[in-house]
Amino acid sequence: MSALEARRLAAERKAKHEAEVEEEKKKREKDRKDKERKKKRIAKVKELDRLNELKEEQEVAKRLTWEQKVEREWFALEFCPPEVKDMKDVALVALKQNGMALQWVSDDLKMDKELILLAAGNSFGEALQFVEEDYYTDREFMVEAAQAHIQSLKYADLELCEDPDFIRECMQKANWMALGYADKELLRDEKLIMDAVRIRGLALRYAAKELHENHAICLAAVQQDWRSMQYVSKKLLDDRELAAAAAKQTWHAFACLPASLRADRQMAHDAVAESWSALKYCPAELKADRELAKAAIKQSWKAIEIMDPKFQEDKEFAMIMVRQTPEALKLIAKKLLDDRELIVEAVRQDWRALGMASVRLRDDEELLVMALEQDGHALRFASERLKQKMEHIEPAMSQDWLTVQHAVTPLFPELQHDGLSHPYWLSIAEGPPARKAIRRRPYKGSEFPEEYPVTAYPGAPKSETTMRTTTTTVVTTTVTTTAAS
Repeated sequence: MSALEARRLAAERKAKHEAEVEEEKKKREKDRKDKERKKKRIAKVKELDRLNELKEEQEVAKRLTWEQKVEREWFALEFCPPEVKDMKDVALVALKQNGMALQWVSDDLKMDKELILLAAGNSFGEALQFVEEDYYTDREFMVEAAQAHIQSLKYADLELCEDPDFIRECMQKANWMALGYADKELLRDEKLIMDAVRIRGLALRYAAKELHENHAICLAAVQQDWRSMQYVSKKLLDDRELAAAAAKQTWHAFACLPASLRADRQMAHDAVAESWSALKYCPAELKADRELAKAAIKQSWKAIEIMDPKFQEDKEFAMIMVRQTPEALKLIAKKLLDDRELIVEAVRQDWRALGMASVRLRDDEELLVMALEQDGHALRFASERLKQKMEHIEPAMSQDWLTVQHAVTPLFPELQHDGLSHPYWLSIAEGPPARKAIRRRPYKGSEFPEEYPVTAYPGAPKSETTMRTTTTTVVTTTVTTTAAS
């Protein structure tokens, strides 16, 4: 092929490739435009459907009365005519949905105390911003507003917030959080703070800092609610009386105490007696205390994980655990798995416990019979000797014939095995042996060893030599004869 012809063919191939690329671009562009048109059609249909729904809603709304519109949506009250806004029944319907609808009722209804209190309760007290300021100074009204919602006190007049009797009345009738709206000077009043913490101990959070060091106030707060310990001054955290008052209520308070107080045996005992989980917060010397540990293990066998490891070897503790659940055998010392009394107690509850027993106890026929009475598959945990006895295999198969897979029948007594499983059953479990391809290394050169067992034809004797060896011998003989002649 000439160079000119080669260049022509190359140019043709290039032009063909460019044409294919251009055609592919046009196809992709066409597909993109089709997708955009389809997307626009779908969007247009959806928009038409939305407009139709709006038209239908408008038609329905035209047939509704204002009372029905307000009943459907409370903010429709904003667009009602004045005569509808002056209707108390309509206002009640709107305010029950949201108290902020008070801003759209008539001025006369804004003076109605019943409606105002309803609005305050349904708006977290925010509806009070739409009433006359005269209500903010009315003590009786503000107490009722606080009962509707405590946050209504944010609109109370400053003189009321400075009155300790008003704050005390609000705490008693409404909520202890009324103390949070009191004037800062009142938060230093020991008598008011004492009354507050007796109502709710968490009111200590609003007291002045210097009162957090007052032992009497802090004790009264902790006795009412142990969680008020978080607001007690650091100087009082080590106070034994405060700690005892908190720990007496719940073991969770014991977990929040300083390490020096958690080392107190009496408080630790009270906490552990309530919940075994309190043991994890005790110091190491108390975790090794037998009385504490026993109180915990009687509640839950899992307590063995957080107490001193020496108790894992204690048979008494192991027996308490196993009586709760045989699963506890997983957490005790291995030497206890050889204790017959312990394993009998576990197998009596669950036959699977035999699987965690020692090798010696798996050879115990009484234990195996006890397990087989519950489930025939317990045969899988028996020793090799017991798996061979038909008096155990037959009862197991009577429950489920599949239990034969756990049996070991001496079909070939002359075979020696390692004691783990019979070779016959091992071969069944493992399946047929995999076939291995034999690869022979090729010999280099043209000579084969004389002992290479290759026959010339099927059935030929092994003494026959190969055709290649014979040919080589003949050629060699011929060459030798010619040279001699």
